[in-house]
Amino acid sequence: MHPLLTPLGLAIAFVWNLAVLASVQLTVRLIMAFSVRPTIVAAAALTLFTVPLSVAYDLIFGRSMTAFPFAMLLTALAGFVVATRVLGFRRRRSAAVAAIGVGLLSAPWGVFLVGLGR
Repeated sequence: MHPLLTPLGLAIAFVWNLAVLASVQLTVRLIMAFSVRPTIVAAAALTLFTVPLSVAYDLIFGRSMTAFPFAMLLTALAGFVVATRVLGFRRRRSAAVAAIGVGLLSAPWGVFLVGLGR
């Protein structure tokens, strides 16, 4: 089994995505618009995207940075969908800024951490 698919790997990915979405929301939106429950749901949705992407990236490219910008773009697109559909960002500019933050922070960085303890 791939290390990112273990319960610990999934939990770390979820907590990381929760932190990313919380920080993006608090940066892009007003603090009064922040809500915990939708952020948890959004983190779960983002994790359902980022973990398979990370596993696929690891299996195809390993620790090579060759296709990492493309993986970041895919993550940003997922971040845009999560921001608009799950978190309810109404303004496209806010959703785009959130997508950039998600793309940079929730890209498959875990690939470079897998196996460091082996």
